[in-house]
Amino acid sequence: MVLSRLLPARLLSPRLIAPRLEQFSARLRGASGKLLPSQCILCACTLEGGLLCTGCQLDLPHVYDQVVCRQCGIRNHSPGDFCGHCLHHPPAYSRSIIPFAYDYPLDNLIHKFKYRRHLASGKLLSQLLADYLKHHAQNQDDWVMPELLIPAPMHWLRRWQRGFNQAEIVGQYLAHALEVPLETRLIQRIHKTPAQKELTRSERQRNLRKAFKISEKKRGTLVGKRVAIIDDVVTTTATVRELSKLLISAGAKDVQVWALARTMEK
Repeated sequence: MVLSRLLPARLLSPRLIAPRLEQFSARLRGASGKLLPSQCILCACTLEGGLLCTGCQLDLPHVYDQVVCRQCGIRNHSPGDFCGHCLHHPPAYSRSIIPFAYDYPLDNLIHKFKYRRHLASGKLLSQLLADYLKHHAQNQDDWVMPELLIPAPMHWLRRWQRGFNQAEIVGQYLAHALEVPLETRLIQRIHKTPAQKELTRSERQRNLRKAFKISEKKRGTLVGKRVAIIDDVVTTTATVRELSKLLISAGAKDVQVWALARTMEK
């Protein structure tokens, strides 16, 4: 009421106000970083903004300088773009984009994010994956950005126990950073399977049979689309194999796997 009396109506237009509010918010964030220095998540050194210092960023287990399988992301000891397992048992997904090995200190960040609800670690991990994907897009001429992002689903009971789905949080950040729609209700996990941690590859595959279901209401949004499955850690590929097979059978044109980290053979 007060503003409407003091200012002309044209100055109160949302088109004029929104950019100014965004500029003000950006300045406020910059000022708060200088007035209230933050700490590096890993080594606790003082930062003037940001979540990770340069030294700790270099210490992360990057895989960009390693030879990895184009399809599943594991270290590749054989000639060519694909590992032996993917050559003999090709998955339904076409490629994996995974910037890190699941090793120290990245494994600590993921553990804090998943099991201790440390959302700052989740934000940092999402930023790192988004930056890697942008770099990948600029340097891979044969790569096409997906049209839909789908986080690996979690059974409702496990989600209730944890309080959130970590793959969905990463997916929300990527959807905003890359301007690609996120669909969180297309696939449902209908069976609460035992924890996958201590199982072998074949046991995991048996564990996941018929664990997922495509929503009939959402099926139409999938047909003919290039999609990316979002997950935190790829271990034996059992989960992403099952999901990609289901997506392709439901009409997806292509499926990629995007994850924070990949377990590697020692």
